[in-house]
Amino acid sequence: MTLALQVLTIPDPDGHGAALALKGDWVIVAIADGTHVGLGEASHSGEDEACGARVRELFERHVRAMPPSLESIRALESGSFARAGDFLTATAMSALNQALYDLAARRAAIPVWKLLAAEPVRTGVPVYMTINRALTVRDGEDYREAVGRAVSLGVRRVKLAPFEAVTPGCDQLAAARRGLDVLRMLRAVYPDVRLRVDFHERFTPENALALLPELEPFDLDWIEVPCPIGPANAEIRRCTSIPLAAGELYFGTDAYVSLARRGWADVVMPDVKHVGGFGPLLEVCEAVRPFPVTVSPHNPSGAVSTLASLHAAALADNATELELPLHGPGHLPRYRHLLRDGALHLPSAPGWGVTLDALLESSTTGVVR
Repeated sequence: MTLALQVLTIPDPDGHGAALALKGDWVIVAIADGTHVGLGEASHSGEDEACGARVRELFERHVRAMPPSLESIRALESGSFARAGDFLTATAMSALNQALYDLAARRAAIPVWKLLAAEPVRTGVPVYMTINRALTVRDGEDYREAVGRAVSLGVRRVKLAPFEAVTPGCDQLAAARRGLDVLRMLRAVYPDVRLRVDFHERFTPENALALLPELEPFDLDWIEVPCPIGPANAEIRRCTSIPLAAGELYFGTDAYVSLARRGWADVVMPDVKHVGGFGPLLEVCEAVRPFPVTVSPHNPSGAVSTLASLHAAALADNATELELPLHGPGHLPRYRHLLRDGALHLPSAPGWGVTLDALLESSTTGVVR
């Protein structure tokens, strides 16, 4: 059997805001066997065109002639795709891995999770919404409106990143005042919404520690990478009761085990687009099980990575929740019908539960090869 590949780009419905650490469109990888098409996502590599080229290179070298079976996929995971070397390659491998799982499940006419288990551990996974990409002017009213839209969708957990004014050379604690004001306003307006904050490593370790007492009154679910990941993480955890989340861009299991073993995180955040794909995401969940951490798959991305993450969280009981991106008011994602009562529910359709045609129909701005 010879497989065929397409790499397509769906423009990000919310554009590329300057405050976003990783900007980019939804890059979709489609592998076809002549009858069925499996989908993966390679968004947010930082270099979409180069990532597409790497996808094609890896496909020609390792995938085109392979049988799309579970055994072959696992052999690829433990063989040629066991090491990535760089972030772009990690993203390319992850997309091909996702697409192969989707294709294998479609050929068997079953959901992806059913390739690995007779029953899922759960059929609905609690979600939180990250509002960072839905903001426009990023003032207080913008934050208030975005959180309100998340609540209107039945979601009561929200992540925001209000410290974009903090830069390496500035007076970081003074620049943080605006972000603290946003948090204070949101806590007053939405007292029952559970908040978590992504700092995008903007603070020095010293300033992150100095800021902790001001964060305590907001009753946050977690703080995410307040400073570059390192020994300071352990000190931050000793100095606050707020859980610490980290690890959205690692490939494979070793880095996550290291985070957990060193006590540098309470929550680890593997991303199906970068960790190696669907199988490696499940491997991370299993590898950190001996440690006192939970797994929250990172996912500020498109429908394919969202549904792939959902299938993984439905199989791993320590993957306690799933991140969903909140989009602008005019965009409803393809999985909207699966979102009920603050949880995303497994689709019954084969594969991930979304087709390439449906993805293309959902794009209001067209698709570029």
